[in-house]
Amino acid sequence: MRPRALPREYRSGRGRTAFAVITTALAAPGGLTPLWTDDSIPAWVKALVTGAVLGFAAWLITASARAATLVDHSGLQVRGFLGTRRLAWKDIQEIRVEVSAGAVFQENGAERLAYAYGPGGRRVQLMYVDDARVHLDSEIAFLRHTWHTLRGDGWEPVAGLADRIRRGEARRLALLAGLVPAIFCVFLLILGLIVDLFVDLPDGLETVLSPLILFGVIMPVLSVGAASLAYWRRRFVGQHQPFDTP
Repeated sequence: MRPRALPREYRSGRGRTAFAVITTALAAPGGLTPLWTDDSIPAWVKALVTGAVLGFAAWLITASARAATLVDHSGLQVRGFLGTRRLAWKDIQEIRVEVSAGAVFQENGAERLAYAYGPGGRRVQLMYVDDARVHLDSEIAFLRHTWHTLRGDGWEPVAGLADRIRRGEARRLALLAGLVPAIFCVFLLILGLIVDLFVDLPDGLETVLSPLILFGVIMPVLSVGAASLAYWRRRFVGQHQPFDTP
């Protein structure tokens, strides 16, 4: 928990990289076989598509292996897939944990992610600092302790930024809550189509399960209601992480 524990780094790990390489090597032949066995497709198109697919896979694996969060006495260096961000300790306004919107669509993905906020309020995801790879609460405590120690006596919070961060977090959670009814309506539509293959649905139920009613009436009403409720609860009655004061 002391700054002397620096430098510190968070990476994907060789095991995950090796798994990605093996998975790609096994999946690529099967995925590209239909392309290469179709005689109606010109050879140059096959070569172009194959090169693009393999090139993208190679870039994704390389970028994933290169991505990292590096911590030292000068600040944070975050290597993302598309670039690198550097934040000096004195420029960081907040380090906090937020819910991952992608967790809804990933069975084994991270549910909580770590972010740092710069002086302009822009948030930067701390790569591989999440509850799927590390003991997140301990690592966040370490990062915040290091930030408090090294940011200097002249550090001051940007006026109004804490409230902007709370509003942004509430909006993202509201969006996530609004997606749940949409997924539920898709499930109802599929269920109704399957049941309709075997039995005749009552006229009223068939009307309710029609795409027009499901996606034109029910889904918007439920999505707006769920999003509004989630925003209100998070913004006004939810428990917030404390913000720092000098």
